[in-house]
Amino acid sequence: MHGKLSDDPLEPGDVLHLELVPKVSGYCARLMRPAVMDEPSAKLFDAATALIEVQDRQIAAMVPGAVASEVDAIMRQGALDAGLRQTYVNNTGYTLGYYFEQAPRTSDFTRLFTPEADWQLEKGMAFHMYTSADAGIAFSETVLVGEEGPERLTTTTRKLFQCGEGA
Repeated sequence: MHGKLSDDPLEPGDVLHLELVPKVSGYCARLMRPAVMDEPSAKLFDAATALIEVQDRQIAAMVPGAVASEVDAIMRQGALDAGLRQTYVNNTGYTLGYYFEQAPRTSDFTRLFTPEADWQLEKGMAFHMYTSADAGIAFSETVLVGEEGPERLTTTTRKLFQCGEGA
């Protein structure tokens, strides 16, 4: 998913992942969207639609008091059940917070969404929630746990983009 340097030009059907990591006053928000060169295949389109649907269910469960492993299971098991992945070994989200200007990284793994995560979500926590499919696409969001429930802080349209299309 993460870029590798290459002299090979992008070809029709290749997927480009746009991952934005904006920082404002030391606080970070992240988001990733896939963009396909030329027309997307039905397999890619269907995988994107299914990933978004499962991740939307996961995000909806991010309420104060929710157990992280249960929130994780929605995405993890949902992706496996939908046939989007053969295995799901990585986490489905992690903590976001303050990063001083010279921070060596932009990820904070203080809290991870994994099957073993027994901690509870609290109002005011912010997370980078991400997922991917074996078809070669990924989506991510920055989510705030609000008093009334989750708030997606990254509001870019959630879809498989096609390079060259109008926004």
